[in-house]
Amino acid sequence: MYILGYDVGGTKISAVIGNESGEIIGKIVRRTAREYGKTGITEQLIAMGEDLIEKKNIDKISKIGIIFAGPVDSEKGIIISSPNIIGLKNYNITEELKNHFKVPVYLQNDAIASTIAEKLYGSGKNYSNFVYITLSTGIGGGIFINNRLYKGSHGMAGEFGHMVILPNGPLCGCGRRGCLEALASGRGITRRVVENISAIKNSTIFSDMNPGDIDAKEIFAAKESGDMFAQLIVEETIYYLAVGLVNIINALDPDAIIIGGGISREGDNLFKPLRLAVKEEMKSMKRPVKIVKALENGADLGSIAITQYEEM
Repeated sequence: MYILGYDVGGTKISAVIGNESGEIIGKIVRRTAREYGKTGITEQLIAMGEDLIEKKNIDKISKIGIIFAGPVDSEKGIIISSPNIIGLKNYNITEELKNHFKVPVYLQNDAIASTIAEKLYGSGKNYSNFVYITLSTGIGGGIFINNRLYKGSHGMAGEFGHMVILPNGPLCGCGRRGCLEALASGRGITRRVVENISAIKNSTIFSDMNPGDIDAKEIFAAKESGDMFAQLIVEETIYYLAVGLVNIINALDPDAIIIGGGISREGDNLFKPLRLAVKEEMKSMKRPVKIVKALENGADLGSIAITQYEEM
Protein backbone atom coordinates (compact mmCIF):
# COMPACT_ATOMS: atom_id res chain seq x y z
CA MET A 1 0.00 0.00 0.00
CA TYR A 2 1.60 3.24 -1.18
CA ILE A 3 0.87 6.67 0.28
CA LEU A 4 1.54 10.01 -1.40
CA GLY A 5 2.53 12.82 0.94
CA TYR A 6 3.05 16.55 0.52
CA ASP A 7 4.76 19.16 2.69
CA VAL A 8 3.52 22.57 1.51
CA GLY A 9 5.66 25.51 2.61
CA GLY A 10 6.01 29.13 1.63
CA THR A 11 9.25 28.59 -0.31
CA LYS A 12 9.19 24.92 -1.32
CA ILE A 13 6.92 21.92 -1.66
CA SER A 14 8.13 18.37 -1.20
CA ALA A 15 6.29 15.29 -2.37
CA VAL A 16 7.09 11.81 -1.08
CA ILE A 17 5.86 8.29 -1.60
CA GLY A 18 5.99 5.96 1.36
CA ASN A 19 4.31 2.94 2.88
CA GLU A 20 2.48 2.10 6.10
CA SER A 21 5.73 1.11 7.82
CA GLY A 22 7.12 4.62 7.46
CA GLU A 23 9.56 3.80 4.66
CA ILE A 24 10.08 6.67 2.21
CA ILE A 25 10.80 5.27 -1.25
CA GLY A 26 10.82 8.46 -3.31
CA LYS A 27 10.93 12.23 -2.94
CA ILE A 28 11.00 15.37 -5.10
CA VAL A 29 11.23 19.02 -4.03
CA ARG A 30 10.21 22.09 -6.03
CA ARG A 31 9.89 25.81 -5.46
CA THR A 32 6.40 26.81 -4.32
CA ALA A 33 4.50 28.49 -7.15
CA ARG A 34 2.89 30.79 -4.61
CA GLU A 35 2.48 33.69 -7.04
CA TYR A 36 -0.24 31.68 -8.83
CA GLY A 37 -2.46 31.29 -5.78
CA LYS A 38 -4.70 28.33 -5.08
CA THR A 39 -5.04 27.23 -8.71
CA GLY A 40 -1.28 27.20 -9.23
CA ILE A 41 -0.60 25.38 -5.96
CA THR A 42 -3.24 22.72 -6.66
CA GLU A 43 -1.95 22.14 -10.20
CA GLN A 44 1.59 21.94 -8.84
CA LEU A 45 0.62 19.31 -6.26
CA ILE A 46 -1.13 17.18 -8.86
CA ALA A 47 1.80 17.46 -11.30
CA MET A 48 4.37 16.59 -8.62
CA GLY A 49 2.32 13.61 -7.49
CA GLU A 50 1.91 12.27 -11.02
CA ASP A 51 5.61 12.80 -11.69
CA LEU A 52 6.66 10.90 -8.56
CA ILE A 53 4.22 8.04 -9.20
CA GLU A 54 5.56 7.68 -12.74
CA LYS A 55 9.23 7.84 -11.68
CA LYS A 56 8.72 5.11 -9.09
CA ASN A 57 6.58 2.92 -11.41
CA ILE A 58 3.74 2.78 -8.91
CA ASP A 59 0.44 1.45 -10.20
CA LYS A 60 -1.78 2.94 -7.53
CA ILE A 61 -1.66 5.00 -4.35
CA SER A 62 -4.11 4.33 -1.54
CA LYS A 63 -4.12 7.65 0.32
CA ILE A 64 -2.73 11.18 0.25
CA GLY A 65 -1.50 13.27 3.19
CA ILE A 66 -0.90 17.02 3.03
CA ILE A 67 0.87 18.96 5.77
CA PHE A 68 0.82 22.73 5.85
CA ALA A 69 2.79 25.34 7.79
CA GLY A 70 -0.19 27.15 9.27
CA PRO A 71 -3.58 26.64 10.94
CA VAL A 72 -5.87 24.13 9.24
CA ASP A 73 -9.26 22.50 9.76
CA SER A 74 -8.22 18.88 9.35
CA GLU A 75 -11.79 17.56 9.46
CA LYS A 76 -12.95 19.74 6.57
CA GLY A 77 -9.65 19.78 4.67
CA ILE A 78 -9.45 23.58 4.79
CA ILE A 79 -6.46 25.88 5.20
CA ILE A 80 -7.68 28.46 7.72
CA SER A 81 -5.04 31.10 7.02
CA SER A 82 -1.91 31.31 4.91
CA PRO A 83 0.48 34.20 5.62
CA ASN A 84 3.14 32.91 3.21
CA ILE A 85 1.05 31.89 0.18
CA ILE A 86 -1.49 34.37 -1.18
CA GLY A 87 -4.97 33.06 -1.93
CA LEU A 88 -5.09 29.95 0.24
CA LYS A 89 -7.07 31.41 3.15
CA ASN A 90 -10.19 29.30 3.79
CA TYR A 91 -9.27 27.09 0.84
CA ASN A 92 -10.18 23.41 0.64
CA ILE A 93 -6.89 22.07 -0.64
CA THR A 94 -7.99 18.41 -0.44
CA GLU A 95 -11.02 18.45 -2.75
CA GLU A 96 -9.37 18.65 -6.18
CA LEU A 97 -6.66 16.15 -5.24
CA LYS A 98 -9.37 13.77 -4.03
CA ASN A 99 -11.23 14.17 -7.33
CA HIS A 100 -8.08 13.73 -9.41
CA PHE A 101 -6.45 10.76 -7.67
CA LYS A 102 -9.72 9.12 -6.50
CA VAL A 103 -8.35 8.37 -3.01
CA PRO A 104 -8.93 9.80 0.50
CA VAL A 105 -6.94 12.97 1.22
CA TYR A 106 -5.90 14.09 4.71
CA LEU A 107 -4.74 17.54 5.83
CA GLN A 108 -2.87 18.50 8.99
CA ASN A 109 -0.70 21.27 10.43
CA ASP A 110 3.00 20.49 9.99
CA ALA A 111 3.91 20.47 13.70
CA ILE A 112 0.99 18.19 14.57
CA ALA A 113 1.93 15.91 11.68
CA SER A 114 5.50 15.61 12.99
CA THR A 115 4.07 14.81 16.43
CA ILE A 116 2.03 11.97 14.94
CA ALA A 117 5.10 10.73 13.04
CA GLU A 118 6.98 10.54 16.34
CA LYS A 119 4.17 8.46 17.84
CA LEU A 120 4.00 6.01 14.94
CA TYR A 121 7.63 5.80 13.86
CA GLY A 122 9.89 7.60 16.35
CA SER A 123 10.69 7.93 20.04
CA GLY A 124 7.04 8.61 20.83
CA LYS A 125 6.32 4.90 20.39
CA ASN A 126 7.92 4.42 23.81
CA TYR A 127 5.81 6.95 25.70
CA SER A 128 2.12 7.31 26.59
CA ASN A 129 2.52 11.00 27.42
CA PHE A 130 4.92 13.16 25.45
CA VAL A 131 5.33 16.61 23.96
CA TYR A 132 6.85 17.30 20.56
CA ILE A 133 8.44 20.69 19.87
CA THR A 134 9.81 21.93 16.59
CA LEU A 135 12.60 24.49 16.81
CA SER A 136 12.76 26.00 13.37
CA THR A 137 12.00 29.39 11.82
CA GLY A 138 9.21 29.43 14.37
CA ILE A 139 8.32 27.22 17.33
CA GLY A 140 5.33 24.91 17.45
CA GLY A 141 4.47 21.43 18.60
CA GLY A 142 1.97 18.82 19.63
CA ILE A 143 0.89 16.76 22.62
CA PHE A 144 0.04 13.13 23.24
CA ILE A 145 -1.84 12.33 26.46
CA ASN A 146 -2.61 8.71 27.34
CA ASN A 147 -1.60 7.66 23.81
CA ARG A 148 -4.03 10.06 22.14
CA LEU A 149 -3.31 13.29 20.32
CA TYR A 150 -4.56 16.26 22.34
CA LYS A 151 -5.86 19.03 20.09
CA GLY A 152 -7.66 21.26 22.60
CA SER A 153 -11.13 22.79 22.32
CA HIS A 154 -10.26 24.81 19.21
CA GLY A 155 -7.62 22.55 17.67
CA MET A 156 -4.80 24.89 18.71
CA ALA A 157 -3.10 23.00 21.54
CA GLY A 158 0.68 22.88 21.25
CA GLU A 159 1.37 26.54 20.44
CA PHE A 160 4.37 26.45 22.75
CA GLY A 161 6.12 29.23 20.89
CA HIS A 162 3.61 31.73 22.22
CA MET A 163 4.15 31.32 25.94
CA VAL A 164 5.76 34.44 27.36
CA ILE A 165 9.24 33.82 28.73
CA LEU A 166 10.49 37.40 29.06
CA PRO A 167 7.77 39.96 29.93
CA ASN A 168 8.19 43.14 27.89
CA GLY A 169 10.70 41.30 25.70
CA PRO A 170 10.90 41.48 21.89
CA LEU A 171 7.70 41.67 19.87
CA CYS A 172 6.47 38.33 18.58
CA GLY A 173 4.58 37.76 15.34
CA CYS A 174 1.49 36.93 17.41
CA GLY A 175 1.45 40.46 18.85
CA ARG A 176 2.65 39.65 22.36
CA ARG A 177 6.08 40.45 23.76
CA GLY A 178 8.72 38.05 25.01
CA CYS A 179 7.27 34.85 23.55
CA LEU A 180 9.53 31.80 23.33
CA GLU A 181 9.35 32.03 19.54
CA ALA A 182 10.57 35.65 19.57
CA LEU A 183 13.55 34.61 21.69
CA ALA A 184 14.61 31.10 20.73
CA SER A 185 13.32 30.25 17.24
CA GLY A 186 15.68 30.44 14.28
CA ARG A 187 14.23 33.82 13.40
CA GLY A 188 14.38 34.98 17.02
CA ILE A 189 18.01 33.95 17.53
CA THR A 190 19.07 35.68 14.32
CA ARG A 191 17.17 38.83 15.22
CA ARG A 192 18.93 39.03 18.59
CA VAL A 193 22.31 38.87 16.86
CA VAL A 194 21.50 41.39 14.14
CA GLU A 195 19.95 43.88 16.57
CA ASN A 196 22.99 43.80 18.87
CA ILE A 197 25.84 43.41 16.44
CA SER A 198 26.70 47.12 16.30
CA ALA A 199 27.01 47.28 20.08
CA ILE A 200 29.24 44.22 20.40
CA LYS A 201 32.99 44.76 19.95
CA ASN A 202 34.29 41.28 20.72
CA SER A 203 32.67 39.34 17.89
CA THR A 204 35.39 37.87 15.69
CA ILE A 205 32.94 36.67 13.04
CA PHE A 206 29.68 38.59 12.79
CA SER A 207 31.18 42.08 12.61
CA ASP A 208 32.41 41.26 9.10
CA MET A 209 29.27 39.47 7.90
CA ASN A 210 26.31 40.78 5.95
CA PRO A 211 23.36 40.64 8.40
CA GLY A 212 21.32 38.87 5.73
CA ASP A 213 23.75 35.95 5.77
CA ILE A 214 23.44 35.33 9.51
CA ASP A 215 21.23 32.44 10.62
CA ALA A 216 20.95 30.10 13.59
CA LYS A 217 23.30 27.54 12.04
CA GLU A 218 25.99 30.22 11.60
CA ILE A 219 25.51 31.35 15.18
CA PHE A 220 25.98 27.87 16.64
CA ALA A 221 29.03 27.35 14.41
CA ALA A 222 30.52 30.66 15.57
CA LYS A 223 29.98 29.65 19.19
CA GLU A 224 31.89 26.40 18.60
CA SER A 225 34.75 28.34 16.99
CA GLY A 226 35.11 30.46 20.13
CA ASP A 227 33.25 33.64 19.23
CA MET A 228 32.28 35.22 22.57
CA PHE A 229 29.25 37.05 21.20
CA ALA A 230 27.85 33.85 19.68
CA GLN A 231 28.53 32.02 22.94
CA LEU A 232 26.47 34.61 24.82
CA ILE A 233 23.58 34.35 22.33
CA VAL A 234 23.57 30.53 22.42
CA GLU A 235 23.72 30.42 26.22
CA GLU A 236 20.82 32.86 26.46
CA THR A 237 18.88 30.78 23.95
CA ILE A 238 19.48 27.60 25.95
CA TYR A 239 18.24 29.37 29.07
CA TYR A 240 15.05 30.64 27.38
CA LEU A 241 14.36 27.16 25.98
CA ALA A 242 14.93 25.59 29.40
CA VAL A 243 12.45 27.97 31.03
CA GLY A 244 9.90 27.13 28.35
CA LEU A 245 10.42 23.38 28.67
CA VAL A 246 10.12 23.47 32.45
CA ASN A 247 6.86 25.43 32.11
CA ILE A 248 5.59 22.64 29.84
CA ILE A 249 6.84 19.93 32.20
CA ASN A 250 5.15 21.56 35.18
CA ALA A 251 1.88 21.94 33.27
CA LEU A 252 1.70 18.53 31.55
CA ASP A 253 4.13 16.22 33.42
CA PRO A 254 5.09 14.27 30.26
CA ASP A 255 7.31 11.20 30.05
CA ALA A 256 9.42 12.94 27.42
CA ILE A 257 9.91 16.05 25.35
CA ILE A 258 10.92 15.28 21.76
CA ILE A 259 12.63 18.13 19.92
CA GLY A 260 12.78 18.46 16.14
CA GLY A 261 13.19 21.18 13.55
CA GLY A 262 16.31 22.67 11.99
CA ILE A 263 17.89 23.78 15.26
CA SER A 264 17.70 20.23 16.63
CA ARG A 265 20.31 19.27 14.02
CA GLU A 266 22.90 20.96 16.25
CA GLY A 267 22.84 17.68 18.18
CA ASP A 268 24.91 17.58 21.35
CA ASN A 269 25.77 21.27 20.99
CA LEU A 270 22.10 21.89 21.78
CA PHE A 271 20.95 18.86 23.75
CA LYS A 272 23.74 18.50 26.31
CA PRO A 273 23.54 22.05 27.71
CA LEU A 274 19.74 22.07 27.33
CA ARG A 275 19.32 18.93 29.45
CA LEU A 276 21.55 20.40 32.15
CA ALA A 277 19.69 23.73 32.05
CA VAL A 278 16.30 22.02 32.33
CA LYS A 279 17.50 19.94 35.26
CA GLU A 280 18.70 23.09 37.03
CA GLU A 281 15.57 25.11 36.17
CA MET A 282 13.22 22.46 37.62
CA LYS A 283 14.59 23.25 41.12
CA SER A 284 12.61 21.30 43.72
CA MET A 285 10.12 20.07 41.07
CA LYS A 286 12.65 17.66 39.54
CA ARG A 287 11.37 14.54 37.82
CA PRO A 288 12.82 12.10 35.26
CA VAL A 289 11.60 13.66 32.01
CA LYS A 290 13.54 12.57 28.92
CA ILE A 291 14.63 15.21 26.40
CA VAL A 292 15.34 13.48 23.11
CA LYS A 293 16.01 14.33 19.48
CA ALA A 294 13.25 13.84 16.95
CA LEU A 295 13.31 11.88 13.71
CA GLU A 296 15.58 13.38 11.05
CA ASN A 297 12.87 13.07 8.39
CA GLY A 298 9.88 13.89 10.57
CA ALA A 299 8.30 16.24 8.02
CA ASP A 300 8.40 13.61 5.26
CA LEU A 301 7.05 10.96 7.60
CA GLY A 302 4.44 13.38 8.95
CA SER A 303 2.61 13.50 5.64
CA ILE A 304 2.50 9.68 5.63
CA ALA A 305 1.68 9.36 9.34
CA ILE A 306 -1.43 11.55 9.27
CA THR A 307 -3.10 9.12 6.88
CA GLN A 308 -2.38 6.27 9.29
CA TYR A 309 -3.29 7.94 12.57
CA GLU A 310 -6.69 9.16 11.43
CA GLU A 311 -7.77 5.54 11.04
CA MET A 312 -6.60 4.36 14.47
